[in-house]
Amino acid sequence: MIFMRLLAKVIGNLFFIIGLGVALFTYSPIIYSEVGYRLKPHPQPVVKDIGAILQNQEAESFDYENILPTVPVSEDFGIVIDKISVNAPVVANVEITNEKLYMDSLRYGVAHASGTVLPGEKGNMFMFAHSSLNFWQLGPYATVFNLLSKLEIGDTMVIYHEGKGYVYSVFETSIVHGWNTKPFDQEYAEPVVTLVTCDPPGTTQNRRVVKARIVM
Repeated sequence: MIFMRLLAKVIGNLFFIIGLGVALFTYSPIIYSEVGYRLKPHPQPVVKDIGAILQNQEAESFDYENILPTVPVSEDFGIVIDKISVNAPVVANVEITNEKLYMDSLRYGVAHASGTVLPGEKGNMFMFAHSSLNFWQLGPYATVFNLLSKLEIGDTMVIYHEGKGYVYSVFETSIVHGWNTKPFDQEYAEPVVTLVTCDPPGTTQNRRVVKARIVM
């Protein structure tokens, strides 16, 4: 009787440890991202006069004091968002109506939607990427947008294309339910980028949408 009780206790503890290990393994991308974000300082270029820049007037546009620029992994087409440690290549002209094609492209970086403008061009440039728990299934960029929710109005990002960097400043963040595509289809007379990912990470419940306009 005592042996059976001890055996049951050992088995119970073993299942608890296994369950805890599975949970930690599954949620480790979010835990790692959150801990890294809280421990890392977030210096970034500070826009001093957006209005003057947009009107092509002379302006002291950015303050780079004590900021070392991040070297992009791709200057051909890449995106750097220092605040949330994003430095990824961009896969150009991905057909978003072809699920297999865009899922395959997300293994190699952030996807740029086919038919939308390129960096620096007037209009709405649409980019999307994973924010997922299944990093072991979805490749090295499965968690690239896990911290997209941390971006706030005024935060900056740099999008590189053909060797040139374009600085964008966030002007809107939102969450849309399900597959509502209205925020993605908006047209703009100025260069705008719309970043989209699933929210919360690892689900398809909502979409996190971040919009930024060019400032430099």
